[in-house]
Amino acid sequence: MKRTLATVLAVVLAMLLMIPAMAEITDPSEARVAVVIYPSSNTTIQVMMAGFLQTAENLGMKTLYLGGDTSDNATVEQMIDSAIAQYDDLYAVCLNPASEAKWQMVKKFTDNGIYVVGSWSILNNDEVYETYGINKDYILGYHGLDSYKYGYSAGKLMGEKIGGKGLVAITQSDFKDSENLASAGFTAGLTENYPDVKVLSPQAEGLDATAGVGIVSSIIQANIGELVGAYGTTGTSAQTWSQAAEDLGWDGYIIGMDATSANLDILEQGGVDALIAQPMYDCYAACAQHIYDHIKGIDVPFDNVQDVPIIFAEDIPAYRDMLSGADLYAKKFS
Repeated sequence: MKRTLATVLAVVLAMLLMIPAMAEITDPSEARVAVVIYPSSNTTIQVMMAGFLQTAENLGMKTLYLGGDTSDNATVEQMIDSAIAQYDDLYAVCLNPASEAKWQMVKKFTDNGIYVVGSWSILNNDEVYETYGINKDYILGYHGLDSYKYGYSAGKLMGEKIGGKGLVAITQSDFKDSENLASAGFTAGLTENYPDVKVLSPQAEGLDATAGVGIVSSIIQANIGELVGAYGTTGTSAQTWSQAAEDLGWDGYIIGMDATSANLDILEQGGVDALIAQPMYDCYAACAQHIYDHIKGIDVPFDNVQDVPIIFAEDIPAYRDMLSGADLYAKKFS
């Protein structure tokens, strides 16, 4: 029994020695921080990227962008390998581990003694860290979104605006977890507060707006006379529902997703009635602030769930100002 325990301790010690030792930094200006996000040509990605990099630069930290105009994980992994080899001052990174490939990236950083702050996703499941063999000591925390919660708020708003009765449709890009949760929250928020409302099962409209218009049009046509509202959980839903509604002369209450420039145009023109304004800039800015505070010795909670407001036409100017600055900054990476 003693021999077995000694063997285990030896293995643990060996694993700890494999993690490169980095002198603890107390001056943020000595730290290089990176964001891993791609493709850089995507307008939503550009806002997120700018949120992290601009904030980090304003806080006096050295910055690095890892991604580029690619959707290939292997290409980005090569960039990460090069960055780890090249920058001995790489202190921490921000990324959204929304897939197995991204979790492998997290492991690569933590195995090299580099801290990680999670973005967008809620990372409070310890089993995930065990599955991928990630040393959680190098996970500083996360700044994520509660999809169910903002979906619930959207459901309550919908019920109020349609007078508590009628039929409502939901569309998603596909059936991934975050959108499933948003739809479930929406359905609960609507039916729990307005029991006379009926909700259609969510349908996938995809990510191509042109094809999505056809799918949304078929939903409207199949429910003429009953359908009074629609909720889309994907960024293109404002485009698909507004266009289909215009083509068919349907006048329902529409809640779309994401305050992008294109969607703000649609909101301003009355094509949709409200947008779920996921904090694309603020969420990533909070990750940069988190790293800065950690270096300064300021206690920061591990779990941080961002507020997700619902915005209307009167809120457009503030979002236009934020997007214009982020778009201009991100152009040099696209």
